[in-house]
Amino acid sequence: MREIKLVEVANLRHIEDYGRKRVIWLYEKILEEGVWTVPLKLDDTHGLVMDGQHRMEVAKKLGLKYVPAILYRYDEVRVWSLRENYEVTPELVVSRSLAENIYPYKTAKHEFPDSGDLMCEYSLDELK
Repeated sequence: MREIKLVEVANLRHIEDYGRKRVIWLYEKILEEGVWTVPLKLDDTHGLVMDGQHRMEVAKKLGLKYVPAILYRYDEVRVWSLRENYEVTPELVVSRSLAENIYPYKTAKHEFPDSGDLMCEYSLDELK
């Protein structure tokens, strides 16, 4: 079974863009609740955010040092493009992210080998 680990926000990298309005909505929701309940899903080698682009931005906006995350290897995750005009492979996701040439919002889709639905409950103070 996978475990949730605390990872440093400073070490995270986007793989695609995100919706600014969604970040504001999620920021207000998490701030109001005072707890972080959904871990990000990360590539275990480079800190690439496979799922959780908005939550990554919320963590920055909240000034958090850590976020809960589940780590995966790209050789165990299926990835594809949601857009016809973009090729998405694990190798391209990694190389584009490391080159800071991320995909447009809602381009890369990941399917994880488990449900990936682990939940957590960290107070925002625990993550600062």
